[in-house]
Amino acid sequence: MFLPVFNSGVCVFDFENFNNYVGKEKTDLIVESLFNLPEVVGEKNVIDAQGGRSLSTVHLYKSHIIPELLNFKSNPLGLWILNRIAESAVMLGFDKTRNIRKLKYHRTWVNRMYRNCDAVAHRHAVMGSTIPHMVAIYYLEVPENSAELIFIDDNDFSVMRGGRYYEYAENQRYTILPKTGRLVCHDARSLHATSAHLSLLPRTCLIIEVGFPPLK
Repeated sequence: MFLPVFNSGVCVFDFENFNNYVGKEKTDLIVESLFNLPEVVGEKNVIDAQGGRSLSTVHLYKSHIIPELLNFKSNPLGLWILNRIAESAVMLGFDKTRNIRKLKYHRTWVNRMYRNCDAVAHRHAVMGSTIPHMVAIYYLEVPENSAELIFIDDNDFSVMRGGRYYEYAENQRYTILPKTGRLVCHDARSLHATSAHLSLLPRTCLIIEVGFPPLK
């Protein structure tokens, strides 16, 4: 589903088989093993994460490539995500100028938020960035009272990092409710943040940055 959001748009899909697809148990074990790595447990919060504790493998993106670890080419979840990314590339208009059949992963990682953590407004790319072009967020665990995803109306594409979500006026904010099994795809230049995560249980997601070569 395409949602017009300010001057861009966001694509939202729900994976019906999120709780019973073939290979789910193995996928969950691999994700948990990543959060148990000493180099993840011992790392401080990423700069975007404020308030409570968070864990991320973003600093390991070169050695721990999520689509490879989860075997996206045969994993039903991975295949579903790849198909939705392709659909989103068309919905967001990348097919007009880029060869979306030649998807290239940029950074891929897993994030986990704990109680009271929120993410400051940030972009994954600025105007003129070579890559990434699009970002896909797949929510693996979303308990009640989880942080919400909030897009910010801000056209200063030179700013990679902004303030916390409540520092922006309500009419500058567009909220999308995450839920387990939901995939959200957006232009990498879209400014977005999260509200505070208020659950005692963690909120876990995969994040996949992708790019496409220009059409010849």
